[in-house]
Amino acid sequence: MENIYFDNAATSFPKAPQMSQVVSNFIDNYCVNINRGVNILSDEVGDMVLNTRIKLSKLFDCADVPYKFSKRVVFTSGVTESINMFLRGLLSEGDHIVTGSMEHHAVMRTLYDLERQRGISFDIAQSDKNGVVKAFTVEKLIKPNTKAVIINHASNVFGTISPIEEIGKLCKKHGVFFAVDTAQTAGVVDISMRRCNIDFLAFSGHKGLLGLQGIGGFIVSDKLNKELGVVKTGGTGSASHFYTQPDAMPDKFESGTLNLCGILSLNHSLTFIENTGVDKIREHELKLRRYFINSLKDIDGLTVYCADDSLDATAVVSLSFNDIDNGTASLSLSSEYKIMTRSGLHCAPSAHSSMGTYPSGTVRFSFSYFNTVDEIDYAVDAIKKILEENNNA
Repeated sequence: MENIYFDNAATSFPKAPQMSQVVSNFIDNYCVNINRGVNILSDEVGDMVLNTRIKLSKLFDCADVPYKFSKRVVFTSGVTESINMFLRGLLSEGDHIVTGSMEHHAVMRTLYDLERQRGISFDIAQSDKNGVVKAFTVEKLIKPNTKAVIINHASNVFGTISPIEEIGKLCKKHGVFFAVDTAQTAGVVDISMRRCNIDFLAFSGHKGLLGLQGIGGFIVSDKLNKELGVVKTGGTGSASHFYTQPDAMPDKFESGTLNLCGILSLNHSLTFIENTGVDKIREHELKLRRYFINSLKDIDGLTVYCADDSLDATAVVSLSFNDIDNGTASLSLSSEYKIMTRSGLHCAPSAHSSMGTYPSGTVRFSFSYFNTVDEIDYAVDAIKKILEENNNA
């Protein structure tokens, strides 16, 4: 058996088919900048970037006319930078924000930093026993000075999905901005900014969207854009006669040279996702998740977290080896069986604390559209052998 990759929650592998040819062609024939002069190649690449913005507007259902809303799509290096631009650009002394207990460090570390630096305050909505942050739990924490709610759509550790449509409705009801981290759901779960009343959607290009590392971004509502300050300034190729940052979107937030190779990869992978269908991708991944969970039911020595098939979830399953260090078990899977997983706290200690897996962490298995049932069978057999070897030691 060749290497088996079950760490798609960290980054997807393989990428969309023919990605290497597409990227190679760009480097060999189109590796120019945009918005820095007029030439045929620059115009062609600029059209590709605009087309990618439109595709993202359609994918996340931003507006009736995606082309008009495409300027609200901003490219960054990924979700972490996007969330930093949101929190640091919006919050000032005295502001309050609500978040969930399943958040990644992209949110948690930034909030703790802003609490210390700017005097903002925040409350954490505790998830239920399954790792779901419920709307009523969030609502109880909203105060008169609450500026926004920011929620991780799906846990990167346990895969459970929180009800963003319900949370979005209550945010609209209370007049607070609603931000969603879609790092684990973009490209594999249907998401509608309009239906869920999302003001800020952060996306990662290298996970479910099947693009290269180093590309991601955010989409911002018109209402939020009017209040969102800029945390990064510099050259945009536009309004160069002014020393102040332009207000026009997306230039307002896109200072410096864009990762055009990354955007091209995203354009290509979005076409693959469009042609395949998000529903089909999700159906296959959930099939693998159910099969894996059912295959583990009769194995002693394991604890499976968030494994209830009735839960709305992504194809992420966390395990704990009861009598073996999880890091040791993950290393054995890799070195002895060529199965790639991830062990530890997954940059989300709050999520682990919520589920009782802190500080030992878990071994995380995360599947993609390109994984197979045969690979899962092989992995389950490997888990059994590791447990047997430990029992016989």
